[in-house]
Amino acid sequence: MNKIFTTDTAAFRYYILVLVMLINFSGFSQNNFKSDTMRNALIITCHPDDWELGMGGTAYLLKDKFNIHIIIASNGERGNSWNTTNIPEPEVGAMRVEHSGKSAEKIHAKNYFFQIMDGEVYADENAVNKTIQLLKELDPAIVFLHWPIDKPDHTAAAAMALMALSKTGMMYNREVYFFEVDKLNHFNPEIYVDIGFVWEIKQELVRFHERFNDDRFEKMAEESDLYNGRTNHCKYAEGFIPLFPFSNLRFDSRIGCSLNGL
Repeated sequence: MNKIFTTDTAAFRYYILVLVMLINFSGFSQNNFKSDTMRNALIITCHPDDWELGMGGTAYLLKDKFNIHIIIASNGERGNSWNTTNIPEPEVGAMRVEHSGKSAEKIHAKNYFFQIMDGEVYADENAVNKTIQLLKELDPAIVFLHWPIDKPDHTAAAAMALMALSKTGMMYNREVYFFEVDKLNHFNPEIYVDIGFVWEIKQELVRFHERFNDDRFEKMAEESDLYNGRTNHCKYAEGFIPLFPFSNLRFDSRIGCSLNGL
């Protein structure tokens, strides 16, 4: 009896040791797997503050699922509404770049500035090629861009993104979503993300860009998200329109992610 007990105890200890080793190894591998294989998400915008106003809550919710990268076409040198001459102000652009660094840090994102003069953003060959280069480097699983029926520079940034997605073929095998900045004509979301439980964080993201010492950006974001929330039967929501209908197969390519997971 004692011999059997001793043998069983030794075997039990051995199995426990193996189990502990497996758990430790599994945990180590799992951590590496997450960091090594976490896919990229790319947000393509025209100005600093665009994504924060339009999809700040969603971006925050995605920060632990994707490595987020943000293209910002212009520094926003003409973003001072009190400047009636419409002359670019480099100091305003520098301030907006600094603010966008704070909001990017909040979602662990990396910014890429194309340095195109504010008000002169076009989907020209240079801008499209820069976008193509980043698309190839990042290989994003999910892409967000401006709704193209908007003010001209936002429309140009959307065209720049769409042209690059088309030329790389990523238009057809990635999840591509349009987002809005403020309420836009003809923008009728097909997908809503409930951001009520991260609303304070979105407010913080927006406040980074309150460069006129008022709360008009917060009010703009709140009005839009309250409207989307009522449509989605929640308090605050952000709306998106997918480039293509959802499908598990498209052109023989499997879609790797979906906002349905939020």
